Amino acid sequence: MRFLLCLITTLSAVRAAPFELISKRALGDHEWTRNKTTGCPAYLDEGQFEYPHYITQISQLEPDRAFGPQFSGLITPNDISSVFSFDVPASRADANCTLEFLFPRLDQLTTSRFLYEGAGTFFFNGYLAGSCPGPETTFNNQPTPGVFPPFPPIHMEPGYAYTLDVGPCTFAAGTCVAGVTSSNDTIFKFFQDKDDCPIGIYNSYSYGLPCPPEFC
Repeated sequence: MRFLLCLITTLSAVRAAPFELISKRALGDHEWTRNKTTGCPAYLDEGQFEYPHYITQISQLEPDRAFGPQFSGLITPNDISSVFSFDVPASRADANCTLEFLFPRLDQLTTSRFLYEGAGTFFFNGYLAGSCPGPETTFNNQPTPGVFPPFPPIHMEPGYAYTLDVGPCTFAAGTCVAGVTSSNDTIFKFFQDKDDCPIGIYNSYSYGLPCPPEFC
């Protein structure tokens, strides 16, 4: 996962080309039912995913400001970016890691809200595995950049799940992995929430062959 994992040296064969958005699929209302037949909400299976264990922001206009730990993501055009960090257990070394951004519509949410204004262009950059944010993180004091180039910009809008990357968890297992999300044209604030209608960025686990893009 090049955005948050930023450490995969060999990607799954499901990738058509490096640094492409793997899939975008509509979120149907039935997906919010906690039923393993139809899928735990938006295909998040209980016990088989991680939500960010640390969220913070950095500001290009206030480069030495430390925001500290946050519960919400906040992105503003050419200024504030959000940093997300995951802890991947060592026991997941033989799993596949799927990085996905779940973006339901407002009417699908029950315990969260979001503000979304703009054209919806977002950029994802990964940090080096093991180099993760903390209370001291600022724009001028970010984690070490990753070895992969940034994703090209992608468009995100409410009502869809975006699969950003799929790859082996091997190189991330037992450490923290993080990345930063920014925009040049959109204000986006959301409360990261994994309850009945999950919203935000998640790392999910699977075993065996990775999920084909049309089903991810």
